[in-house]
This record gives sequence, structure tokens and C-alpha cells, in this order.
Amino acid sequence: MMVRNYTCFIVDDEDLIIQRLELFFNDLSLRDRRFLLVGKANNGLDGIEEIVKLKPDIVISDIVMPRMDGISMIEQLKPALPHTQYILLTAYSSFEYAQRAIQANVLEYIVKVPLRETDLDRALDKAAGILNEVKKKEAEFQSLNVSVLENKYRVRKQFFNELIRGEIPSHRASDFANRMQFHFFQANYCCFIVEMNLYESFRNEYAAADQNILKYAMTNIIEETVMNGGIGVAAELSDNRFIGFLSWENNRSDMETEYACQSLGGQIISHLHQYLNQRVSVAFGGPHRGWESIKQAYTEAKNVSDDFYYHTEKVLKTPVHRFQYHNDRKEDVQQKLADFLAWVKRNISKEELEKEFADLNQFVTDHKIQKSIMAPMLRDLYRDITLKFKSGNKLTTEVAEFPIEFMTFREQLAYIVDFTFEYVHAGQLVHRAEIMLAMQFIEKNLKQRLTLEAIAEEVNLAPSYFSSLFKKTMNEGVISYINRKKIQLALELLNVQDYSLLELCEEVGIVNEGYFCKLFKEYTGDTPKQYRIKMTRYESK
Repeated sequence: MMVRNYTCFIVDDEDLIIQRLELFFNDLSLRDRRFLLVGKANNGLDGIEEIVKLKPDIVISDIVMPRMDGISMIEQLKPALPHTQYILLTAYSSFEYAQRAIQANVLEYIVKVPLRETDLDRALDKAAGILNEVKKKEAEFQSLNVSVLENKYRVRKQFFNELIRGEIPSHRASDFANRMQFHFFQANYCCFIVEMNLYESFRNEYAAADQNILKYAMTNIIEETVMNGGIGVAAELSDNRFIGFLSWENNRSDMETEYACQSLGGQIISHLHQYLNQRVSVAFGGPHRGWESIKQAYTEAKNVSDDFYYHTEKVLKTPVHRFQYHNDRKEDVQQKLADFLAWVKRNISKEELEKEFADLNQFVTDHKIQKSIMAPMLRDLYRDITLKFKSGNKLTTEVAEFPIEFMTFREQLAYIVDFTFEYVHAGQLVHRAEIMLAMQFIEKNLKQRLTLEAIAEEVNLAPSYFSSLFKKTMNEGVISYINRKKIQLALELLNVQDYSLLELCEEVGIVNEGYFCKLFKEYTGDTPKQYRIKMTRYESK
């Protein structure tokens, strides 16, 4: 078990007492390394300013000081630093001071003339014990909260999946809803689907545990957004999809319902991008009422979400904005794909490939065929390209299955373009150079907020294909690689001088301080504060 460190701060208007306490902490560091002196002040006003900035675990303060006495200082600090422990030093045995110290919940009340080290040792040990208990209770409470929420969302996920598959009869659904306090399904509601964009890249970039954490956070944000605008619920559905319900009590016109859906969908898209940097699209079904209609409500929303296949990202769809499909043009599309396969040859240029696929893209965009028909045709094209050039291909003997399920039409086309170019130029290692270029770009822009799309654009590859290629080449996802490099930069900076958490985040281009601390501890085993304390001790030896 790792021993916890405690930061300490001194406030006293007598220089001799401050010097005495500094000597005490110097000696203490030789026999008990838990306690580290991080600052000092000569009066209560200066003390407040420094203590709020440094947030020490333990404050040792005189009572009677100019400008502000010690107890008044503690009373002002308590709301901002409720867990900091306060030890008072005094040369006076006034009942008034003792009474105020008790009211301020001061830990110890030590006479400083003479100042005995045994009293200080005892007070610091007592403070450490209380701080440990506080941390333990906080950890238990946080763990309990997270566990309860995770279980709640896990149960919801299972419930809604079974419900939309028709595996739960309406009376059982109603009982479950009452237990979960879902009282709104008997009122008016509509179902909506939230679909993650660039999901194939997401799966390549994040470890399974991080994917689950992000999906859990997304569920929270979706539900909070729904609740802010009315009544409803949200749950993870499967893979890249979430299900939600927006409910309202009074009758609404079609126009009012459309406006409510547009407003909520826009907020969900905006909030998930703003808070988690996740791009999503949202599809709404029509209005319904009662438990018996839930499966139909979901089917409507799912059908609307099929239109995402011909969009890029951050799209909002409602039933009144559906595409018209031309499935009767299937044979024309098949002929175009067959013509392309006959045309493609070795050593073809990237520009020629992109022109051919631009023509195909335009034709299919003008005469849209449903995804259930179009996607398998592209999968077959991918397979036929590998068969055509397999003989003598030095690139690989086994080609991975085309990641068809979670890509839009344009993503699939772009993936096939990049794959075809790599495959017909097998043996020339063209993309190894592009991975090197990507790494150079990351190094050069490490202090910026880098995105997969920006890096892929820099090396002229489709994001989904670049993501797959990077992981295959480096055995590490792009985001994982960038984060590791950012933490290495943070360590280099901390080895040179002390930085506040905000300064470190700015230096390495990570906006969220909590996320930075999580990454830092994941890679080093310490928080930035703990790491710097260790470095300070190492430097002082």
C-alpha cells in the first residue's frame, strides 16, 4: 500500500516561530516523510490568499496576528477547503479563543511557549488519521455512487433491448417502469436513436474499458439533456447506438412536436461534442402513447436513422425529412462496380482512383439505394479487389474483413480507395512513410488539441482507414499514442519546474483537468501533485 503524503502550511507573525517550525519540518523529513512543508505567511490575509492557491492538507497557524487573526482566517477558509485540518498555536489561554476554536472545528490547540515537538508530532499524526478517514469515506461513497449508476444503466440497457425485440410483455414492462419510476410512457412520447459517428475509428482508438467509460458518460449527458427539456429517459442500446424517449403531457400539434424534436436533437449533438468531443447523429420517430406502442416507436426511429448512411456526421433527422430511395437502380450500381473492378490495375495513381470513386459517389447520391442493399455490394467489391490482386501480393496473405457495419457510404468508399491504393502498390511500403509523417505531425503539434480527422487529412488518408492502419502498424491506437506522448511531455516539464494543474493542461493541450489527471495517474501511478512532491524530495537529497 502506498503511503500518502500530506502538504502543510504555516501562518505566524513571529519570524522566530516560523524559523523554528521550518527546522522542525526539516528534521521531520528525515524520520517521517509523509509531511511536506509547502508554504508560509506572516498574517491571516496573506495566509488566505496562499492557502486557497496551494490547498494544503494541514494548516498550522498562530491565533493573534495583525490584519486578521488565525480563527477568522480559518472561518473564511472552511467553506472552500472543508477537509483541510487546522492546528492552532497560541501564547494565550483565553477562554474566548478556545471557544471560537471549538466552534471553528479546529483539530488541535497547542501552546507555543514553550513549543514542544511531541505536541506537534501528535497533532500531525491525528490530522493524518482524520484525512485518511475522509479520503476513505469519499472513495467508498464515490464507488457506491458509480456502482449504483452503472448497475442502473446496465439494467436499463438489458430492459430496452428485450423490450424492442418484443421479449417483454406489456404488463411486465409496466411493473419494471414503476420500479424505475418511468411514469411517462402512458403519456405522449416519441422514441429517438443517437448514433455515434466514425464508430469504426472509435473502436480502434480506445481500449474496451475506455470505450465503456465514454459510453456511460454519453448516456448520462443524453439523459440530462432530455430531462432539462422535459420528461424522458435514455439508455445504451448496442455498439454505436443509444435509445431515448422524449415525453410530454399535453397534446401538441405536429409542428410543436417537430420543433421539440429538433431542439432536443440539436442540444444532444452539441453537448456530446462540447463535453466529450464525440460526434453523433440523432433520429426521431413519430409520436406514440402507451407501452404497447414502444416497439413500433423504436422501429420508426430506427428506420429514420437508416438515412445516416448517406450523411457524414452530426445530423438530425425526423420523419418529415426522410430520403426517397431508388432500389430499382440496383442493377445500374452493380454494373458501375463491375466496370470499376475491370478497370482497376496495378500502379494506378491515387488521383485516378479518387476520380472513379467520385463518379460512383455522385451516381449513388443522386439515386440512393437503401443501406441493406448498397453496403453488401461494397463489401463484395472489397472482396473482389483482394481476389484480383492476391496472386503475388507481398502486402499480406490474409485481408481483414471489410468493416462494413458501422460506416457511412462515404466512409466505405474512402476506405476502399485507400485500401485499393495500398493493395495494388503492395511491396512499395507507401503507407509506412505516411505513418511516419503522421508521427512527425503529432510531435510538431503535441501542445495542440489533436483530432484523428486532422491527422488523417494531413497524410491524405480517410480517417477510418488511417485509424485502422495506424493501429496495425504501431500496435497502438492514435488517441492512445497521442495521450502517451502528452503525458511524457508533462513529465519533462515537471522535471524542470513546478506547474499548476491548469498550466500543465495548457502546455500539453488537454482541456479537461480531470481527464488529464486520470491519464497522468494511468501512465505514472501518481497524480501530478504526488509526482512533483516525489521530485522535490529527490532534488533536495
